[in-house]
Amino acid sequence: MFLGNAGNYKSFGDSKFIPRITSAKLDAVANACPSAQKHYQRCKDSFYETKSIGQMHLGYPASGHISAYYPDSPNIKTEEIEYIANYLKDRNLLPENTRLRKIESDQYECLIASATENPAENERDVKADEYDLEGPLKGSKLRLVFGDSKAAMDKIASALREAQKYAANEHQQQMQAEYAKSFHTGSMEAHKQSQRHWIRDKGPTVECNIGFIETYRDPHGIRGEWEGFAAMVNKERTRAFGNLVDSAPSLIPLLPWGPEFEKDKFLSPDFTSLEILTFGGSSIPAGINVSTCLPVSAH
Repeated sequence: MFLGNAGNYKSFGDSKFIPRITSAKLDAVANACPSAQKHYQRCKDSFYETKSIGQMHLGYPASGHISAYYPDSPNIKTEEIEYIANYLKDRNLLPENTRLRKIESDQYECLIASATENPAENERDVKADEYDLEGPLKGSKLRLVFGDSKAAMDKIASALREAQKYAANEHQQQMQAEYAKSFHTGSMEAHKQSQRHWIRDKGPTVECNIGFIETYRDPHGIRGEWEGFAAMVNKERTRAFGNLVDSAPSLIPLLPWGPEFEKDKFLSPDFTSLEILTFGGSSIPAGINVSTCLPVSAH
């Protein structure tokens, strides 16, 4: 459960679960790896803590809940999060790869995941680094801070640039290039471009997607969980369900409702049945259906 949820909170329901082994056994597991031991020592007492009802759930820090999206900000209010979210939206800064930190009563930092701390001006989604807030937060300042998760983003961007060499077609090559640009510079506009190429890559043999995509663990519902998957197309199953899709225009009129409840023209989807090779992230997102017997997903 811990590995499947990338932590000790369930990805669906956001509730905390307690390890069903003793703390001594968990110590032994963590102590087998020096890097794991370092992180484990910082939070081992919290694994078994159940006295705080608020910390049994993910949610807004001001409500006493836990969230990694608002680090070191136990007193940041929902109203502040809401206002800054709308403020940045009006300036075309997408929030999926960001975290928000309140460092003083009138000072805020928007942390942006990127390999570089100083992206070039032509690589950024917005030009300014600092903003004087208005409205209910008038007199406060908001600063953009690049380089959140810097080491990880650098490794990922480097690996994706290497993956470009093995792309099967131009769309895959451009997709990997935009991924690398996004994770290096922090540009979510580049990630949007990667998704456009992903959609245009029809019927690939190998399928992949990666990034800050699903927003279900952020209590405000705008900041994305990191996830990535690699999968291979199950051609036989894709062919079978493709036949079902092709038959849809003749099957839809047989459904037990009138034509007024249907669109004038059936829009045929691009169906692909995948065998998941690997999926990294905080559990499988709601949009992907995984068989209990076979690692298959359809999208």
